[in-house]
Amino acid sequence: MTNTAKVFLGIITFLPLVFGICCLAYYIMMIKDMIVSMPVNPDESRRFAQSYVAHIFSGPLIMFAILSFVTHIGLMIYYIIHVVTYKVKTEGEKVMWILLFVFIGTIAFIIYFFMRVVPLPARGAAINDGIGTSHE
Repeated sequence: MTNTAKVFLGIITFLPLVFGICCLAYYIMMIKDMIVSMPVNPDESRRFAQSYVAHIFSGPLIMFAILSFVTHIGLMIYYIIHVVTYKVKTEGEKVMWILLFVFIGTIAFIIYFFMRVVPLPARGAAINDGIGTSHE
């Protein structure tokens, strides 16, 4: 993997986290606005409920949620394929990474990226491990 590809993958690896934070921030701002406009008398409750439902299904919130979901699923597929095809020390480690990807998700992607992808040599470069052999 070239250094440019590593940088690109690193940026994409953080996207589900960024989109998730944006979704959460938008939702918190929406709740704040709803609390401020909460009705005082019971007659306005129906209008308030309709406004709340309209806010939940608003464009930015749905957009950030969909972007977060799509990037998360895409990265999960990519990293599981990477774990299966990359030379990992043991089968137990492969299973561990796959379980971490499935159950922890975005944080596991970031940890795997820095532990396994960044240390990989650039394409075509050889690493001398001190024994006289080189790996790629």
